[in-house]
Amino acid sequence: MRPVGRGHRGQQVVDIQTRLAALGHFLGREGADGFFGPQTEQAIRAFQQRRLIPACGVVEDNTWTELVEAGYKPGDRLLYLRVPYMRGDDVLYLQHRLDELGFDCGPVDGIFSPALEVAVTEFQRNAGLNVDGIVGETTLDRLRRLRQVDPEGHVAAIPDRMNGYMEKRSLPQLRVSIDPAHGGLDWGMTDQGLVEKELNLVLALQLAELLEAEGAVVNLLRDEDTTIQLYERTDLANAWGPDIHICVHHSASPSRVAQGAAAYYFANNAYYSMPGKRLAGYLVDALFRELHRVDLHTHGRNYASLREVKPLSVAVEPGYLTHPEEGPSLADPKVIAREAAAILHGVQAYLARL
Repeated sequence: MRPVGRGHRGQQVVDIQTRLAALGHFLGREGADGFFGPQTEQAIRAFQQRRLIPACGVVEDNTWTELVEAGYKPGDRLLYLRVPYMRGDDVLYLQHRLDELGFDCGPVDGIFSPALEVAVTEFQRNAGLNVDGIVGETTLDRLRRLRQVDPEGHVAAIPDRMNGYMEKRSLPQLRVSIDPAHGGLDWGMTDQGLVEKELNLVLALQLAELLEAEGAVVNLLRDEDTTIQLYERTDLANAWGPDIHICVHHSASPSRVAQGAAAYYFANNAYYSMPGKRLAGYLVDALFRELHRVDLHTHGRNYASLREVKPLSVAVEPGYLTHPEEGPSLADPKVIAREAAAILHGVQAYLARL
């Protein structure tokens, strides 16, 4: 969708405001008046913060998808497996309850996948319900009333089964997809003569070369300056079927003192990817040790690029292009080569400890 932000008017703004109001956000005395003013921007920022997506105050594809999905409450509709998969907070609630009860439904990501259908049918079978894989009023009522607790009195939860999805323990034949973020009409951040889309691509190409030299099978989502929409990227990655998906970004900040390396893994308010968190940690640690970058740690985020690509997706930002010293160094071919090597070593460290 076309990004919608402060100053925009029209029916699309009314739709955004109506959804925000239904979720309990205050829009000022004017309400859903079709004008994207300061109150609407503030409400969007609050929504984005709650959903663990960038609080930029602008409604783009990721934010719009979250707005739509947040509007679905348990019981609003029948839930079942279909193509395209059903998505929403009602699916998230279903996954969370099944997880608490010990039924493996895969990542708690709000997507009704085949793994969730299996968990639903297993629950229905155990609960003595009609086993049809469809979640209606009867199945929901039983889910609400049942609780499983451990001997300490805590609600039980199964571990993240994504721990077991990675079969390979080394790079040979490991399938790695790499997404050099932005591209074409989307430049990303720009500062000090640096353009993020260009830095992302150069680093991704270098990383792909190193991975292939180690025997990995690599798929670059773009190898030139082309425009690819957000959900088109995730569809391309999923269609190829990676073992690991790496999004390459570079950081920027209004503050000139901000610097260092960061990495991100999928998380929402009910769940986080444990293997994603571990892999992100190894990536940041390698950049810290090998390039002496400030360690900005890892962060759980509900970014579409992390949520949509299965089974394991991370994003890495090796440095800040807005920092007066670190920024210019990010375009140095020797530094880029060291960054690529550090990311490679981070992946190797993760695989070695599975």
